[in-house]
Amino acid sequence: MLRIQLQSAFDADALCFYVCEFIKQSRLNFSLLLNPKSSTKNGIPVQLFIVLFLCLIGILLIAVSQFTNLFYYFDKNNLYHRSTFYPVSIVLGLLPGIITFTIILQNKKKLAKNVFISLLAYCAFPFIGIILLLIVYGFPWVDFSLGLGALHLFYSSIKLMELEFYSREQEHKILNPIYKAELHTSETQKRVVRNHFWQTFSLCLGGILLVLVIVSIKGISLSEKTLVIEEPYSENDVSKSVCVTFIRNAEKHWIDGDDPDRTGAQYDGVIFNNMKSTIITDWKFSIFVPENSSVDPGPWNGTFTLSENYLNVRKPHDGDKENIHGSDFYTITPLKTLGFGCIMYTPHDYQPLNQMLVFTYSSILKPLTNTIFDIFLGLLFVIFIISTTIMLFEGKLIRVEEENRKLESTVKERTKELEAEKNRSESLLLNILPKEIAKELTAHPDSTIAKQYPNVTVLFTDIVGFTKISGEMTAEEVVTMLNKMFTMFDERAQREGIEKIKTIGDAYMAAAGLTLEQYNDGALRMIRFAKGLLEDVKTFNENSDIKLQIRLGINSGALVAGVIGKTKFIYDIWGDTVNVASRMESTGLPMKIHVTETTKAQTSSLYQYSKNTEIDVKGKGMMKTYFL
Repeated sequence: MLRIQLQSAFDADALCFYVCEFIKQSRLNFSLLLNPKSSTKNGIPVQLFIVLFLCLIGILLIAVSQFTNLFYYFDKNNLYHRSTFYPVSIVLGLLPGIITFTIILQNKKKLAKNVFISLLAYCAFPFIGIILLLIVYGFPWVDFSLGLGALHLFYSSIKLMELEFYSREQEHKILNPIYKAELHTSETQKRVVRNHFWQTFSLCLGGILLVLVIVSIKGISLSEKTLVIEEPYSENDVSKSVCVTFIRNAEKHWIDGDDPDRTGAQYDGVIFNNMKSTIITDWKFSIFVPENSSVDPGPWNGTFTLSENYLNVRKPHDGDKENIHGSDFYTITPLKTLGFGCIMYTPHDYQPLNQMLVFTYSSILKPLTNTIFDIFLGLLFVIFIISTTIMLFEGKLIRVEEENRKLESTVKERTKELEAEKNRSESLLLNILPKEIAKELTAHPDSTIAKQYPNVTVLFTDIVGFTKISGEMTAEEVVTMLNKMFTMFDERAQREGIEKIKTIGDAYMAAAGLTLEQYNDGALRMIRFAKGLLEDVKTFNENSDIKLQIRLGINSGALVAGVIGKTKFIYDIWGDTVNVASRMESTGLPMKIHVTETTKAQTSSLYQYSKNTEIDVKGKGMMKTYFL
């Protein structure tokens, strides 16, 4: 018995330690048990130390029980019997398992599914064994359940080691998916700790209540007691737990016809059970009688025998001929009595009230019939309901906070997606429209957008001999060539702050100075941009089999800009300034920048020009123009 109980204590502590290894996802050193404070700070569940403390208390009480009848005792026939405090040993064996069970539940997310199920099953086997031990007496249920659990855990461990071997995991690591813990606020973390406490407390209290209810139904076996009565009672003494009387009936006695020296009489005995919550299940009685005494064979309410000048009476058992009412009839319920008697022949002067009487009995405590126990059980039940309610309430709050956190995270993600989509839309819009126009169109999509600018510099450029060149190329080659070159132009326009207006075939149109200010640097920026375009064409020709040349025409002046259309809209510019710029391009020379007098006037301080050339501009007449 000592070996079994010590094994159960060590198994409980070892299992809890084993569970903590999976929670920490690493092999733990037993030295951490010597430093509980630092260990708990490093993430070791505090329940491990509670289990260790309970196991140490259990081992200490088990050691004490070997020299006392604290938990169990053996009778004269070396038969095992439970003592009054046997349920305490059951509770001490049950609590470590329940606490370990709560650790597993609380850290479910940190355990692989197969590990979680294996550990849970191992906890369930001893729990079932303990319950069966309380209900069905006489079978080693705990040993049986621990054996099944050990086999199950051994098989699961082998499987885990196989997985570790084939996955080539390091030896000090436990195979387990990496668990990303959710971020908790300090208040939520405190609530989680409180919830874990109430979970553990509620489950432990539930286990204790279950044990008490089973014990209440089955009863608690009390150790055998012997009453030595020097002065026999003639009537019940209610101050005694058990009172026994045995007297000769004054009315029923006679002279023995076969032996004149003896008196035959009816002897009446009564067992008074004055206990409120205890049933006397077995009893025996002995009293001195003189020699030459005999007992009528019965049958009576008891099995009567004479041995060595003692009258011995015991409760009738199954199979005894004296058991005429059934064995339950001879048990004595609380505050009840049982009468027994016989006809005995003794010498004339024998008086049982002058003899020492020895009464031995076994009993079962029925706690539910005790008011104090009922109050205690009721208080435990109320505390259990309160703690369970708090646990469920805290758990609900934690789940609500987790849902809120998930919603907030989802909202943030959706906001980021919307922001990214908005940025993509704005970027796409800015590829079509100037920034100011894009803002105005976004704010007022149904309004007509048109503005007049006093001083804008417009550039036109096209490819020399494009018709002939494109006739000798496939459509894909033409598009590829134009895309490559115009991409270089776009990148430069973005760097130089030039507003690309559109492309028409092989022509490229851009503007600078789209501002309401009369005096701006649009012309200077456009000349710098135009020189850069010539560099881009040279770079293009260095890496291309087709050598291209472009003409560039630039003019500065007032114009009108606006958005045309509601679908597939386009930003465009109109006016004489635009027409003249186009004329500058068409009358220019290959790889030369051809400008009007207005553009020259705004840039001559930084750039030098050729002598003027007069050209006929449709609708404008003769105009002076210059080459950079």
